[in-house]
Amino acid sequence: MILERFGSVCSGGRYENLAEYYTDKKLPGVGISIGLTRLFYKLNELNLINAKQKSVAQVLIIPMLENLEQPITLATNLRKIGIKTEIYLNNKKLKAKFKYADKLKIPYVVVIGEDEIENNCVNVKNMETGEEVKVKMEAEEIAKSIDK
Repeated sequence: MILERFGSVCSGGRYENLAEYYTDKKLPGVGISIGLTRLFYKLNELNLINAKQKSVAQVLIIPMLENLEQPITLATNLRKIGIKTEIYLNNKKLKAKFKYADKLKIPYVVVIGEDEIENNCVNVKNMETGEEVKVKMEAEEIAKSIDK
């Protein structure tokens, strides 16, 4: 089992006077972070936990651009109407991104690139059937396409 590719699950440290960047006071500081998503992903992958669902996400948005404003806005709007949505932010090849959705049994994938933004349309791919439906890049339209 090679964990170097996996990255850190928990890290932290002492950050002397970090607050000076934000205030005019010298304040000591400590911090910690825990990568629960990657931890549970790996535990599930190694069959060390038995999750009934691999993911709660119904839609995975795959941004293919530097500016994440549109993908984030779309994800936010989908969440507002009750569609559980994840955005794939790791810098991987497109095939690996689809493999991620497939492995986690996320039923629908939406790829957003320059063409999709220019045309205000996206393809919603059903990961089980492979069928793709072209719809306007609007949360309500995507919701309609996955409710069929």
